[in-house]
Amino acid sequence: MKARLNWAWAALLTGALAAGGCGTAERSSGPAGGPSSGATASSTAPPNPAATLVELSVTGGFAGVRDVVVVREDGTYASYRKQGKGDSGRMEGAELDRLKDALDAARFTALPAEVTSSPIADGFTYRITHRGHAVTTSDPVPLPELKAVLAALPTR
Repeated sequence: MKARLNWAWAALLTGALAAGGCGTAERSSGPAGGPSSGATASSTAPPNPAATLVELSVTGGFAGVRDVVVVREDGTYASYRKQGKGDSGRMEGAELDRLKDALDAARFTALPAEVTSSPIADGFTYRITHRGHAVTTSDPVPLPELKAVLAALPTR
């Protein structure tokens, strides 16, 4: 039952991100779908503690892996596997700082959308999304900066 709830949460989160985009102001509607009289988020508002910091999708390999790890700004994370197994937890302060530092050091949002080397048979493909920017890479990961980001993520 817990695995079903985790997958449902992942589908809901992914759908919300796809529909609303990362880092955009949230809008709500009033009765009957009309505009809301409430205020919208501004660029100076503190980050939503449940907002996504980074999402990693891993696919490929001999067994046809499909894993997803979502880390939120507050350090909570959840992982999901094709087989329905999942895990969740919270990164400690130093671990979360290491991940944020790795993303900053990689100048992640300035990286091209695809950073690959010569693919290897049964290798993995990694899609990393941070601040609305997605980068796809594969084994062997060609940039040390991306290796550092992958290494800083919670184990999956």
